[in-house]
Amino acid sequence: MGAIFKITIKQIKQQKINTMSTNSNDEIDLGLIFRKIQEIYHSMLVVAYHGVRFAAKHWIILAVLIIGGSVLGHFWQKNQKVDKATTLIVQNNFGSSSYVYNAIQQLNGKVNSKDDFFLNKIGFNSTTPEISKLEIEPIVNIMELLDKNETSDRNLEQYLSQSDFQEDLLLSEVFFTEYRYHKLHVTVSSDGNQESVNKVIAYLNSNEIFLKNKEIVINETKLRISRNDTSIANIDGIFDEYANKTKQPIANPAQVYFRSQENNNLHQLIMTKNDLIIENEKLKQELVKYDNIVTVMSEPNLNSVYTTWSKKRLLLPFFLTFFFCLFHFTKGLYKQGKKYAELAEAGKA
Repeated sequence: MGAIFKITIKQIKQQKINTMSTNSNDEIDLGLIFRKIQEIYHSMLVVAYHGVRFAAKHWIILAVLIIGGSVLGHFWQKNQKVDKATTLIVQNNFGSSSYVYNAIQQLNGKVNSKDDFFLNKIGFNSTTPEISKLEIEPIVNIMELLDKNETSDRNLEQYLSQSDFQEDLLLSEVFFTEYRYHKLHVTVSSDGNQESVNKVIAYLNSNEIFLKNKEIVINETKLRISRNDTSIANIDGIFDEYANKTKQPIANPAQVYFRSQENNNLHQLIMTKNDLIIENEKLKQELVKYDNIVTVMSEPNLNSVYTTWSKKRLLLPFFLTFFFCLFHFTKGLYKQGKKYAELAEAGKA
């Protein structure tokens, strides 16, 4: 029993020693970390001090490099050739959206592969590339999409189930043909200009099949407007005849209330007439935009596209200042190395 008691006391003492050793190690580790942090902080203060001294000593040269570099960079940037870009709002007529998207993809491929024969054929200068990049995307209109699917074939739910849950569902190929307006992003090279943008639109409007379809749609639209006008005139004739029978002039047919069983369908004629007037207004508005397969709805304005390396106004003063500081830093290292070398040689002697 005494032996067991002694062993237990010895174990407790050993555990206390281990615990004190662990606490001591933790305190040493924390102290070492704090000292390292303090050393880094002091090193940063020293670097900042030397930086301020360097700037105060050479502030005239630094000011000349920054201001002079900005001025030179401004003229350099102004005279350099850069790409230009514009965004057009277009309307694809006659159900041509699929064709337009495919034509733009094809033209992009021909530009990237530098197909001189194809580019010359559609009017582009192959020796000095005019087009850099083309992109098109639909302008999403939820109400337009819902209106088409709910009032016609009610296939919206079916479209959603077929879309494979794409992240940009409304921009996917499932729906882009349903939208009226699209954004066409055109980037021309430094040798391109406004005429290059016009050539892109001319290329999209050169499809023979859709040009024939254009004539059909225009004629049918005009015929539809004419028939609607005839229907409106006939409805007005019915109301004129009714007014003659009753010998009561009708100032506004929409405000007439019919009690006679004989005329219980006249209110439907009023609604039909209003619908025809609204339809004709929309058809006439669309007829104005049926001159081309792709109608440009906005004025194209080319703007220069500056990349990071083309911003000489900022880069030139930065690099001049950087190389000036690097020169002095290298010079300081050389002097310090020379000093240590002389001391080493003196010690050997």
